[in-house]
Amino acid sequence: MITKEPPVEIEERGLTLDERRAYMKLPLDERRRKLAEQAELLVKHYETEAEARERELWQGGDIVES
Repeated sequence: MITKEPPVEIEERGLTLDERRAYMKLPLDERRRKLAEQAELLVKHYETEAEARERELWQGGDIVES
């Protein structure tokens, strides 16, 4: 049985056009810092043992071509 860990808090709402424009007006270093923070959250999510086992279950196995 696969046990689930509490989900990582990831904001899933879409950004408004104004928010997207404001983001693009940020300095490049600030945009890179924000993207790095988001990537770190996703790395933590996908590297959890439970997540890896679940992924192995649906991705594992032989590939059969017909």
